[in-house]
Amino acid sequence: MTTETPSTEERLSRLEGAYEQVSERLGDLRSDMNERLNELARGQEALREDMNSFRNNMLLLIGGVWATVVGGLIAIFTQL
Repeated sequence: MTTETPSTEERLSRLEGAYEQVSERLGDLRSDMNERLNELARGQEALREDMNSFRNNMLLLIGGVWATVVGGLIAIFTQL
């Protein structure tokens, strides 16, 4: 029982095949990462829009409360 040692050409051929697989896998990984980063950017933009909407609603609420208080004070002081 003797095992033959693969020739240099066979070994190089195997290495080339392995290299091509690594290259394909890296390409898949790169595209997957790009998709995830784009998804994260879309999520951040949606969060930013929600925060801006919340801020605008709070400003409207505070403005309404302020106007009510000032209007009430003016009504009180004009009747004195």
